[in-house]
Amino acid sequence: MTDETRSGAEQSLAGAELSTLRETFNDDSRAPQPTIAVVGSGPSGCYVATFLAKKWPQSEITVFESMPTPYGLVRYGIAADHQGTKNVTRQFDKLFTRDGVRFAGNVCVGTDIAFAELAKCFDIVVLATGLPQDRPLEVPQEEGIRVIGARTLLGALNGHPIQMLPRNPDGRYTALGQRLAVVGMGNVAIDVVRLMSKDPHELDGSDIDDELFEQLRPTRPSSIDVISRSGLPLAKFDIGMLRELLSLPNVDVTAIGVSDDDDGPAAELLRPHIGTADVSAAPEETRTHVRLHFQVTPESITRSGDRTLLRASTPHGTSSVTEILVDSVITAIGFTQGAPEDRSCPTGEWSGDNVYRVGWLSRGPHGAIPENRKDARRVVDTIVDHVETGRLKIGRTGFAAVEPSLRSVVSFAEWQRIEAFEQRVAPPGRCRRKITDRQHMLSIATAALDSDSALRPTQGAGDTRAQQQLLKESDQ
Repeated sequence: MTDETRSGAEQSLAGAELSTLRETFNDDSRAPQPTIAVVGSGPSGCYVATFLAKKWPQSEITVFESMPTPYGLVRYGIAADHQGTKNVTRQFDKLFTRDGVRFAGNVCVGTDIAFAELAKCFDIVVLATGLPQDRPLEVPQEEGIRVIGARTLLGALNGHPIQMLPRNPDGRYTALGQRLAVVGMGNVAIDVVRLMSKDPHELDGSDIDDELFEQLRPTRPSSIDVISRSGLPLAKFDIGMLRELLSLPNVDVTAIGVSDDDDGPAAELLRPHIGTADVSAAPEETRTHVRLHFQVTPESITRSGDRTLLRASTPHGTSSVTEILVDSVITAIGFTQGAPEDRSCPTGEWSGDNVYRVGWLSRGPHGAIPENRKDARRVVDTIVDHVETGRLKIGRTGFAAVEPSLRSVVSFAEWQRIEAFEQRVAPPGRCRRKITDRQHMLSIATAALDSDSALRPTQGAGDTRAQQQLLKESDQ
């Protein structure tokens, strides 16, 4: 046999072996059984777990979540009045009731267990922690002004246990005021404007934190100025979000900075609302005047008496500088990594041959749930290729290796107790009342089903009234 013939034969044999290997992996009875850790139970993490469980039914998948409750962004990020979007959790519920998939709630990777230990014990680690912090507005800001991130605000209204909003001396949350400015013009900004512009009865079917909502916004604001650096064609909101805002019964919308040359669905919707930026005009007391400012760039935020002054530059109008006097500024300009001292946020050291990233953590804060699903599919295809080609070896112990070192792990069945309790104590017009105290969550999750202790919340500063009302309703 010549060298050329031998080389061809060897290549054919190698190809046949690889083909046989792939066929073996595609046969469920002989499929690999990797141990997989997914860190983060938001949409990206759940989609990764779903696709991997379907590909390898005999695998062991553990989804770690720092909160006692699953679903991350869906539970605490999507606006409380968009329950249709939140219903994606119903398909994720099915994931956690199948064999081989475990929910490990109340486990913070980085503090409860070191990332290096996790990566050593599992064949595959997928980081799906998202971007937990509001991106800061990089303009000069005077100390003591009222600037709040949209994620912080929406998370609080969604009942997140960690609330960083300012409080009054009496423990109540400080009201946002009658005049608001929102910096940003994406979907999150529109979420803020819509929620701030609704009356309580317009939130029927939601799971908003009613007590917090009443403290932050006792009445609808008289005006909301929404600031976009870009022109209308580059605005990042979905057209459906704009339609929903324009349909609100107690809102008047004015669009400033829309060009006659602008076209498309958004321009057609806003053309009847084109006006000028007269921010000093007093709106009708019974309505909220929303002004959408395009091509306006924030320059500074300072104090003006007991209010906040937002200065911005603009290429249109009679002056190149516009000043907007408000009570609070809410920033909605994207998301970023957690603080450096937060050991639960992935760093560059959270890496390895068996470590993968997915969702916003991987590609930045772009796209909604459908885009996260596509990205999860892409990452899973990469993982499968690495296993099937032998690039990634499997055989590590998995959850059994880390379980002895973990404390107070919340299972999916225990989460369902929390969910059932929240639904049971929901006030009229609400689909649930979320528990905002972490220890109360854990007491419900771990107590016997007929135990009265699970109904008794632990009291935290400023939460007494809400918790007493919760206890009263749960005892009825």
